[in-house]
Amino acid sequence: MKKPISVFKIGLLLIGWNFPAMAQDAAQTADLAGSVVANNKTRLSYEARGCITGLSKSAVKSGKATAGQMLVELDNRTAKLAVKISQARVSDLKDALSEADFAITVAKSNVSRVNEEQSFVEREFERTRVLFQRGLVNETALETVERSKLNASFAVERSEEELKRAISARLRAKTALEIGKLDVQGRELELESLTVNSPFDGVLLNFKPKIGDCVLVGALAAEIYAPTEKNVETFLFVDQLVDTVEGGVTVGREVNITRVNGKKCPGVFSLISTEADLESQHVRTTIEIAASCAPDMFLNEFVGIEILPARP
Repeated sequence: MKKPISVFKIGLLLIGWNFPAMAQDAAQTADLAGSVVANNKTRLSYEARGCITGLSKSAVKSGKATAGQMLVELDNRTAKLAVKISQARVSDLKDALSEADFAITVAKSNVSRVNEEQSFVEREFERTRVLFQRGLVNETALETVERSKLNASFAVERSEEELKRAISARLRAKTALEIGKLDVQGRELELESLTVNSPFDGVLLNFKPKIGDCVLVGALAAEIYAPTEKNVETFLFVDQLVDTVEGGVTVGREVNITRVNGKKCPGVFSLISTEADLESQHVRTTIEIAASCAPDMFLNEFVGIEILPARP
């Protein structure tokens, strides 16, 4: 509870040492003091367990990375083999689907053929029946043709059943192919999880990988932040926020941030906490540093803050 107070007091004291011109009129120049922090610092973790087999030497050397750059690669030989096996399985399933399509084509042709045969047999039966009624053929000939008609009907039914089975087999083949494709995607995701890539252009922190080191899932690989996105964290008294004369400090209030060399950088209050320290009545605030000068500032650098008059 007392740490923010001591930091704030030390900050004001350091400003008096490093900014003598400001110390002469603190009310007009250096109203506050704070330290530079990274905005939206991102943690990069290992998504799989394994041993490091590759890393980006340029990232290790410079401490910087570009979007999509490979930073660390774990042993991926088994994962690559699994991807190739699943891809080969998909190729086999595609062939099976093609065979199922061909089987449907054959079954349809067979249905058409037996339907034509049935039509022919039915016409033959009608002719024989007429001849039988006229007494030109005996009953045996009529029974023979009638039996052929029944066989033709059975053949049509069997061919239609074969077509239904072929269509069902194609649906199963298509489902198996979709499952195979999903398996490939899963294997590819497993392969991708063995590589840690940079999500955006930024500066790396705590990035110290070594070839041969073995890591666990969730272990810290590095932290990264955009050099143009930095904030200053400081504290305000409650009375500075509720000042009825000056209007109080609010989000959007402009400031000048002064470095130890006297260089100024514009900024603006971007966040004001909703909770005050019970003892000191300090409220934590965040100031967004202009992107034009943020890259030149060091993390944890101590700076002075001049609150500019509110615009009418």
